[in-house]
Amino acid sequence: MPLKRIVSCFLVCIMLVGCGHQEISLQVRHSDEKRQGFSKEEVERFVSEPEKANTTINRQLKNKDILNLFLLGLTKEEIRYMNSKETNFFTNKSSLNKWNDLDEQTLQEIFRKQNDHQIIRCDLHKQMLCTVSTIYSIHKKKVMELTISVSLLNPEDYRYAVVLSYKWLIDPKEKKTDFYGVVTTENAVVDYHKFYSSYKSYRDAARISTKHDNKPYQSSVVGYMMRNSLNEEDSRHFGYLYAEMVPSDRTHKYIDVEGFYVHDDKKWKKSNPFSFQDVLDANVNDAMVMFKSPIIRIVIE
Repeated sequence: MPLKRIVSCFLVCIMLVGCGHQEISLQVRHSDEKRQGFSKEEVERFVSEPEKANTTINRQLKNKDILNLFLLGLTKEEIRYMNSKETNFFTNKSSLNKWNDLDEQTLQEIFRKQNDHQIIRCDLHKQMLCTVSTIYSIHKKKVMELTISVSLLNPEDYRYAVVLSYKWLIDPKEKKTDFYGVVTTENAVVDYHKFYSSYKSYRDAARISTKHDNKPYQSSVVGYMMRNSLNEEDSRHFGYLYAEMVPSDRTHKYIDVEGFYVHDDKKWKKSNPFSFQDVLDANVNDAMVMFKSPIIRIVIE
């Protein structure tokens, strides 16, 4: 391992989990046990009893509401702690009642075991939802879970919903500036009128701090990103960003979507902003660590 990589990994380890003086690197694996925290059997129960009030995840929602949010790409934890502002936003999404088309074959496609490939091919006309969660570890200690989900909202205009979810599995030592977002191919056009993000943190689940935003910190032809500082007083941190996109040119056969999360132990400076080029070049310095999801390749028919 190159010396610069050893030093960088050591600093990342101290920043995240307080490790000892030794060579380290991030270990990465896809989680196939569940989709967004849901098991196939759990989703099947929701389908069989759509009008039943949900008493285990969110008492304000019925099973069919949970299903709709699942099919949009939201995780179980996000749905569990969703407030009225968020539920109102997602009530107007065009995926409403998609659960009516959720049959056994579609469920099998959604929960099909995935290989640890960097590119995951996804035909949304067959499976409705494509989602993959990735666990990142240092010395077998889990530190971050990234989930990237893409769903088909409207097959007529090829409108897709993209959700990037992040969940810290530890309490980071440094909480200065984080960047997270989605990188896409240039033939994807993002509808920023439908953009939404939520960051939640807590030490005691009875007192949850929530921060909403409907504008990205930075956007370009290759994607969009948020900038956020983790809550210093809290130890549990998770959040998501939601956006909708359509292909600009249907002569292309696919759109690539990739999520990323960058953790920095230095305060953000306007004079030296983090950019999409840094993401594309994996250009992180010794004070940063970058988590990147697999690429979801959406097939355009």
